[in-house]
Amino acid sequence: MRNLLRADLKRIFRVGLIYIGLLLALIYISYTVLEGVVNDGSIGLVRGVQKSLSGAPIALFIVFPTFYAVFAHELSSKSMQAVLGHGITRDKLIVAKLLDAAIVLLCVYLVIIAVTLAVINGGSAIILSSQQQTNLVVFIILRWLRHFGYIVFSAMIMYISGSTVLGIVVCVAFTVVFKLVFNMIEFFSSLSLYDYTFDGLLDWAYTGIEMEAFPWQLLPAACYLLAALAITTYFFRRKEFDF
Repeated sequence: MRNLLRADLKRIFRVGLIYIGLLLALIYISYTVLEGVVNDGSIGLVRGVQKSLSGAPIALFIVFPTFYAVFAHELSSKSMQAVLGHGITRDKLIVAKLLDAAIVLLCVYLVIIAVTLAVINGGSAIILSSQQQTNLVVFIILRWLRHFGYIVFSAMIMYISGSTVLGIVVCVAFTVVFKLVFNMIEFFSSLSLYDYTFDGLLDWAYTGIEMEAFPWQLLPAACYLLAALAITTYFFRRKEFDF
């Protein structure tokens, strides 16, 4: 599987859409952070980073290019059959593809963390405490986990339906309208459903970390990912291919 990961990552990192998305993300973050700094100094800087990474545009700039690069030709090409024909099990193939997505997404977020900290500790006149910087890094890591979750759930829909297009549509829906839909449901029904979703659990986990409490919400959030992986592998084992 190591060779499969290596070959996949070489192909994925040649997809220009990833770098376009990263550039747009950095521009969007810079604009939002600058606006926060002008309005509220160091607190505005932290809130600017958090606001930019919490918005739908940044998710669209990061999640969609990653999903497209990893899965766009997964079902339409014969590469999957070739890999399975070389002895890689279907379960390992699914895990390898999700690891591809996790690694690519992590690389994108490492660039974001590096640029953010460089600006804070370099030419910026804004001074953050070590605790503020730590919380900011934790927030960014949790955003990585959230966006990786979107990819896991979208891949599940793609493999179940056998449609790459549907997987991409679901991916975009997660990044753009997921939270909005649950907020509307809560507004009209007074049901606190969002707190029990993957997003809601990660929000509460970060709140717990800020209050120096154990983020136990990460455990059920991880269960969501494991459940999605189990469902994906179950349906993928039953899928028939033309070799």
